[in-house]
Formats: sequence, C-alpha cells, structure tokens
Amino acid sequence: MVREFSSLASNWRSTETAQKYLERHGVPVIWDLDTRALVRHLRQFGALRGVVATDDTAAEALIAEAQALPTMAGQELASRVSSPARYDWKDGSIGIASPILSDALAEESGAGRKKHRVVAYDFGIKQNILRLLVDHGCEVTVVPAQTSAEDVLGLKPDGVFLSNGPGDPEPIHYAVSNIRKLLGRVPIFGICLGHQLCGLALGGKTFKLKFGHHGANHPVQNLLTRKVEITSQNHGFCVDPDSLPSSEVEITHVNLNDHTNEGMRHRTLPLFSVQYHPEASPGPHDARYLFGQFVEMMDGGK
Repeated sequence: MVREFSSLASNWRSTETAQKYLERHGVPVIWDLDTRALVRHLRQFGALRGVVATDDTAAEALIAEAQALPTMAGQELASRVSSPARYDWKDGSIGIASPILSDALAEESGAGRKKHRVVAYDFGIKQNILRLLVDHGCEVTVVPAQTSAEDVLGLKPDGVFLSNGPGDPEPIHYAVSNIRKLLGRVPIFGICLGHQLCGLALGGKTFKLKFGHHGANHPVQNLLTRKVEITSQNHGFCVDPDSLPSSEVEITHVNLNDHTNEGMRHRTLPLFSVQYHPEASPGPHDARYLFGQFVEMMDGGK
C-alpha cells in the first residue's frame, strides 16, 4: 500500500521502477491512498476488518461484507495452520550466511558439543526458528499443535519449543493444558503465540491490543541486561503482566512504546518466553542470545 509511486529509479543499483517491478511479477498494490489518514483512523478506532475489491461493487455492499467477517478475538487458528503430521527438521543457516556470521554462530552454539533433542510445537511455525535451533546444535522434531504432552515426553526431548502462530491464544485450551503438564519436566522456550500460551499456562490472562505490533524497529528493553533491543514483531494479543503470579513469574522484557509485556521467565522452573521475533531481528545478536539461553537451560543451567 503506497501513497504514490516514484517515476524515478534513483538508486545506483536499480534497473527499473518499483511499479514496473511489481507489474512484471504480477504483485497487486493499493496506491493513490492517503496512508497517513488511514493510520490516524486506525490509531483512533483500533484494528478494523476490511475488504479490498477491484470490481465495481458498491461501497455499501463492501462495508456490509467487511462487517460480516469474524473478528480475530475468539479465533482458534493454530490447529488450522499447523502441520498435519510430525516431521524432523535438519536444515540450518550456518554455511548459508556470511562466513563471519557463520563462525560467530558456530562458536556461540558450541559446535561439536552434545546434540540436544528439541520437540517444537507447530502453531504456525517460522522456518527460520527451526534453522536457528539447528544452528545451536539441536536435533529438531516438529509436531502438530494438538500433540499431547504425553506423546511429546515419549520422544524424550531435552527441551520443548512453543512456536509463533495466528489468532487468539485464549481458545487454544489444549496447548495451555499441555504446557502445564510439561512445566517442570522439560525446559520450555516460547516465541510470540508460544509466549502468550506460556502466560496462560502460568495462570495469567491475555488481551487484544487496540492495534497490534507489526513490522520492524520496535524498541524493547531487556530488564535483565538493561539493554534496548530493536525488534521485529507481528502480534495482536498480549499477556497482561499484572495477571501473572509475581511470586512465580519474573517479567524480563518490556515494550518501550506502550510498556506492554515482551518477555518473562519462571523464577524456579526452566521456562522462558518472548513476545517479539528474535529470529527476524535486524541483527543476529538477539537470536543468538535467546537461543543460546535455551541451550544453556537444556545443559542444566537455569
């Protein structure tokens, strides 16, 4: 979605305009739209349902169609996007990235150390998360969203990963129940939806944001290191930190834009999670730090 296309391709590396490139690849774009006015509207009224049409359907009919769409609240989508069957993932990113990055990852992940067996719940998992688990010396088995805790423990994992995914976390009762059964029996690491499910499993509550966090450059403070991480995010729901039992759960990350919860860990049991996407961050540090923490937890550290 753009306000207007530039008629000039001014970058010295470019060979054609953005409009020509999109036309050549058949990519649809909404343009000639006041995007700033749209942002102000969403900021005032919150996230809204919408319809895009290319025919001559009357605006009133399109509005009625949009209003008839279900809201995201209450939508259990994880089981609809999850893999239908268990599979092993073996591809990493070391050797594909730059030599400097590959060497840094290999050193930090402890190349040559004992392999850890990780079972990853697929609630809509991103492949780069799986690559990073492999980079950090893990043998990864991905299981469907509704796989029971008993079946996961039967695979004898050293750790369990809870993936990102779409929809409202509160209706995913089966996942919350499974996390509670796994808690204390195996190290657990969750990202995005996995983080929200951890919050529910630990007795907390989630709520829908007025407008979600999407895209890059979201500042998040790591309360453990006091450093600010520039993160990538894509979520519409959030864990209410005040609903978590403070005697059991420590808040580890906070969003500096709206002060919402971005991370937590259990005070005594091996579980931690983050709301943002470290595997999609502008730099490699956040991912190496967090996935390294998961490996240390499987090694027996807190």
